Amino acid sequence: MLSLEDCIAFSGLTAEQLDAVACHEHLPLIVVAEWAETVLAAEDGCAKVAAILAEEVEAAVIHHKDRLGDWAHGLEEFLREHAVH
Repeated sequence: MLSLEDCIAFSGLTAEQLDAVACHEHLPLIVVAEWAETVLAAEDGCAKVAAILAEEVEAAVIHHKDRLGDWAHGLEEFLREHAVH
């Protein structure tokens, strides 16, 4: 049986990145972890994830101030590690 931590590790995203995507998509973290693994393998997947993370950082300024630092860090880290076109 896989734990949530195992699913996060397999997803290709960090926990803070998954948290931002889960909030954006209104889905449980475990579902987003599976989604991320599939999306990142797609040709435009990195661009899609980067756009979602950027939208959530922007939204956090107003709606989720407590998560802004983590999500901004997650976006910066994602952009450093993934080629986004």
